[in-house]
Amino acid sequence: MNTLPNLIVRLSQDPFNSDLNFDVAEEYLKLNQTASAVSFYLRCVEYASPANEKGYMSLLRMAKCFDDQKGRELSVTNCLLQAITYDDTRPEAYFFMSQYFERCQQWQETYTWAVLGLGWANGVDALPNDLGYYGGYCLEFQKYIAAWWIGRKQESIDGLKSLAKNDTIAAMYRDAAKYNLEKLNAGI
Repeated sequence: MNTLPNLIVRLSQDPFNSDLNFDVAEEYLKLNQTASAVSFYLRCVEYASPANEKGYMSLLRMAKCFDDQKGRELSVTNCLLQAITYDDTRPEAYFFMSQYFERCQQWQETYTWAVLGLGWANGVDALPNDLGYYGGYCLEFQKYIAAWWIGRKQESIDGLKSLAKNDTIAAMYRDAAKYNLEKLNAGI
């Protein structure tokens, strides 16, 4: 059983085990104790081998923790940039960077990070933990939303229409594409 007390006991016996540090961090995150979670994610990154997916996921989780705390923008982008340098062939960090710049309404950056991530979106296995990235269409959505704001109106409309008609993507993205098309008076 991997309850937090059991994990902490196991970690005390093997403190440099990156996987155990990650698992402890995940349990703290479930309890919404982000400061504790961040410290164990950081230990995971420190002790993980370069090929360890949990090191990469830890950097993404740390970015989310800092983002939730508000006022930690440099920490958010720093973690995402570190995740990209940790494994620049995975799309998730590009996606989260695109989302970050969308929240800041920095549309060219939103578009650029989405396009960069799309270069790595095909043929990559999903990470074992749900981080909020569900496939290349997430990056496409980011790209098409930003396209509107940087003067690529037709690209935005055509891309959103394609997503709105795609029954193989998560309903929340399909619905968001439809909603944005309605807001743009572009129909489906």
